[in-house]
Amino acid sequence: MAGSSKSSNINLSTMKILWTISCLFFSVLSYASQLPEWARKDFERKGLKDKFELADYLRPAYLEADLNGDMRNDIAILVIEKQTGNKGLLILHQGDPNVYILGAGSTFGDGGNDFVKMNSWKIVNDVSIRRNNRIKTGIEVNFTDMSPAVIIFDGKEYNWQVQEG
Repeated sequence: MAGSSKSSNINLSTMKILWTISCLFFSVLSYASQLPEWARKDFERKGLKDKFELADYLRPAYLEADLNGDMRNDIAILVIEKQTGNKGLLILHQGDPNVYILGAGSTFGDGGNDFVKMNSWKIVNDVSIRRNNRIKTGIEVNFTDMSPAVIIFDGKEYNWQVQEG
């Protein structure tokens, strides 16, 4: 009788582990299917799924806005570099062959190469930056023990600006 109880405990533990793995797997699948069609196709076509894992360690897991001023929505996606486990952002512009990787193994701004301490992010409009210049749209990022910053596109690359005022 004691052996039977031990066997059912092992089966219950195994079932719990399999259930957890299944939930995680389907969670990742459902997250990928939530991306806009153009972004999901771009991510796959550019071979990004080989190097990066789509992540949802913050909510929302991705942001959509016209980040480069071409009147089309672009997308910033939370990712984890598979080789190192470093967290960061990956930005895709519609119709642009470039991929912009911020963190996730690539050093960017005060966030470095791992955005593990990023605790929130959001789209901001009419952003004030150094020298009183204004830019229409950016991504505000907040990190533990750092001043908030805004990530902006200058027409060629993304820049990190400590947010003023």
